[in-house]
Amino acid sequence: MNTLFSFGILFAIQFHAQFVLASSSCMGCLASTGTAGPIDSYIGKSVSNSVFTFYGGGGRGACGLDSGVPKMSAAGSGKLFKPDGQWKDACRADKQYMLDDPICKDICIKIDYNGKSLTVPINNKCPECDVNHVDLTIDAFNYLEPRGGEVGKATGATLTYMKCPSNIKAC
Repeated sequence: MNTLFSFGILFAIQFHAQFVLASSSCMGCLASTGTAGPIDSYIGKSVSNSVFTFYGGGGRGACGLDSGVPKMSAAGSGKLFKPDGQWKDACRADKQYMLDDPICKDICIKIDYNGKSLTVPINNKCPECDVNHVDLTIDAFNYLEPRGGEVGKATGATLTYMKCPSNIKAC
């Protein structure tokens, strides 16, 4: 009976550890660091008369995540990043260093445009963009603006910065 009880506890611990790892943030151990940043004052607020453009992704984005994953993501305004953000070991299996900045920690942007709505994670930086301008991956841009490359820049959108819903991940 003791052996069965011990096995049950061991199984429960292993199951819990696997569940926690599977559901944890892309930011690894940095997800729980409590630094403040410029993005904090925009969370939950809508910015009307906004603009979105697109960029060709590839490589690591400004947060340290693969900028091609997920296919629909965004580069946020450089003004929303901390000027003194530090690169830190994120305690991930891939030994990845990540930018310890609140905007890189499960922050999404919701774009409302011409009757369509799309919420995507921010995993990159657009240095020249103002807070009313977001740069999207081509897939996200084309979802909102079917004329895609013909337009290149869409105006009249409403942007809302938010914590990502549980079904949207930055990686």
